[in-house]
Amino acid sequence: MSTNAPRLLLVNYHYIRDPGAYAYPGIHPIDPAAFRKGVEMMAGRFHMATPDEAEAFVHGEAELPRDSVLLTFDDGLADHQIAVDEVLDPMGIKSAFFIASQPFTEGRGLMVHKAHYLRATTPPMEFRDAFIAALPEQWQGTLDDEVVVKGGAIYVYDETPIAQLKYLMNFHLPHDVVDEVTTAMLRDRGESDERFCKHTYMTSAQIANLYKSGHGIAAHGHTHTPFSALTPDDLNDEIARNIDCLVEITGARPKWLSYPTGRESAMPADSADLCKRFGFRIGVTLKVGWISAHDPAHHLCRININELPEMVD
Repeated sequence: MSTNAPRLLLVNYHYIRDPGAYAYPGIHPIDPAAFRKGVEMMAGRFHMATPDEAEAFVHGEAELPRDSVLLTFDDGLADHQIAVDEVLDPMGIKSAFFIASQPFTEGRGLMVHKAHYLRATTPPMEFRDAFIAALPEQWQGTLDDEVVVKGGAIYVYDETPIAQLKYLMNFHLPHDVVDEVTTAMLRDRGESDERFCKHTYMTSAQIANLYKSGHGIAAHGHTHTPFSALTPDDLNDEIARNIDCLVEITGARPKWLSYPTGRESAMPADSADLCKRFGFRIGVTLKVGWISAHDPAHHLCRININELPEMVD
């Protein structure tokens, strides 16, 4: 642990469930037992900051007692409610939950989670081929575009053909096209949007209860589309709809924002201006690193859980 000025580490989670439930990569979950063990390790070594403490530290309004960790959870997944009930609340840990609003206002699953589920339950190259085959004619062949081939390098935990497919889906193709294809692929398996949402996401009531019990509820876009892929008007609508949903659920305007996918290639052109316009005091990325006092509040570092060992050894 550092003997210098205290720092803050944001540690992010997505899926927390049995990895053995899936035959193929795609969801990349952490096992619930490993989640508990990791949280206990962090709580034993660091101060477990609350969202309010983290915000005050970043803005120079208060100091942290020592090197600190804040746990964050993206997407509003049902897994996160179980983590709260079984680990966080019994340990008195308050965390930040970044909620994408489409499932709660439209009853439609996010494209990214449909793709994750399809990939985790389909042989990788079979999924790749089926997705490409289902694309409208004008988008056939785009997997070979140079920008897609190079862009796949951002997905360091996937084999090259799948990494390039993920870049194609997340950044190159229109969001509506990918959503239509993955929705159709799920429908072919007898899975409706309604059923998918029911077993994938928390309920609005659960999110409201998290807020009432002291956890942070924050913005993550409406459809989870990378902000860099949206026009200025569409980006404004994406964030405004997200804010409106969270205000409806919690009664409070969110002060934090997590940029969907979190990588530099997904960032809006001017994140500082965006946060100022919408009243966000904190904007978090997935740029790896500790946070020091007075780091730019609109562009904070955050790590995925699999990056934790290298950050705390």
